[in-house]
Amino acid sequence: MAIAPEAIQDIVMQVPGVINCHKIASRGLVGRQVFIEMHLIVEAKNVENAHKITEDVEVHLRQRFGSVRVSIHVEPITYQSDQISF
Repeated sequence: MAIAPEAIQDIVMQVPGVINCHKIASRGLVGRQVFIEMHLIVEAKNVENAHKITEDVEVHLRQRFGSVRVSIHVEPITYQSDQISF
């Protein structure tokens, strides 16, 4: 079973530097392999800082769900979205 977008968002929003997490989708089986896609709005002044935040997001998701592969699209802080899932 895939992971509910709300469960992913709850974890991701705890990561320092994450402003918003939206367009979340997952597929696969928890305990085997889950693929997660999302868009993030981050508070970062450069690509290096944004990359660090995305790595922290991946660590948090792996700690909670085990084997996950995460694809993250980073958006600027000026972007606004209230959408959680596709």
